[in-house]
Amino acid sequence: MMNELMPPRFWTLGLPAVHTNDGFWMSRKSIADILLEKNIRTFPNDRGEIRECGLFFDDWYLYAIEEAGWVYSLVKLREQEHDKEEGRIGDGDTPGVTVSFISFRPEILIQCLAEPTMENRRAMNREINRVVSLRGQRHHPALKRYFGKTKSQGAYLIAEEYVRKIASLAENSRVPTPDAYRKAKKGSCLPAFIEKNNAAAGYTVCDHKSIFIQDAERLNPFEKLAILATHTADVSFPSFAAEVQYHACFLTAPARIPIPFLGHSIYDSAIRADMTIDDCELEGPAPFHNLNSRWVRCQAQCHPEYAKL
Repeated sequence: MMNELMPPRFWTLGLPAVHTNDGFWMSRKSIADILLEKNIRTFPNDRGEIRECGLFFDDWYLYAIEEAGWVYSLVKLREQEHDKEEGRIGDGDTPGVTVSFISFRPEILIQCLAEPTMENRRAMNREINRVVSLRGQRHHPALKRYFGKTKSQGAYLIAEEYVRKIASLAENSRVPTPDAYRKAKKGSCLPAFIEKNNAAAGYTVCDHKSIFIQDAERLNPFEKLAILATHTADVSFPSFAAEVQYHACFLTAPARIPIPFLGHSIYDSAIRADMTIDDCELEGPAPFHNLNSRWVRCQAQCHPEYAKL
């Protein structure tokens, strides 16, 4: 059933959605699934090469907030994929979550659905690419304000939807841990957290190779934390929310100054909050990975229902 408070473009697209009490809305249907319902299976990239929608848009979901009108953007919820090793051309295999702070124009997607010409498919790809990966973009002020507030609930809903998606992929009640997680040294921060989580649960939730899911429809807190830690490198929900907030707070004019020898700025990195389990970032010193940091403590205090998560 559609909610009368739902963002208008969600109505137009007929999207199943979840939302928070503070006006954050998120689709439960990926961009690829929206396209496949209209039998749109391929698109041309900017070089005219034909690519599969299911290999590029399967992890991206529409979200929206309301501030003097609706602002839309995209969030990535990616499981461990193996497209590259299996010889498929896709958009990356590393699991994780990405929240873009760049506004998305859903009317371009809607036009493509109505008239799936090659030009409209190309325009759709350009718009998605602009929001999810193209350098030199600018954030939408409303998205910065929303995610920059400690009290905002959207990051928590995104984390809940992510662990829900990963758990839904369980086979024989098991979810394999990501490739990058398995490269972590024994005793390093994330494997140590998994052992601590197992001890708190009183049973083996994760043996470092698999996460054991008792009921994918009713995850317990220990299962959620095992998924979150092994797939995003955040060991609590407040830590995940703090990472999103941290990125939003760096969307400032001074942050646009390029860093010498790197070729990009802090702003370029902040404009899309990327929570990933990349093997080169397993033990980064960032404050959102420190549960005693001000960022994480403030999140936990503002969201006591997640203080244990």
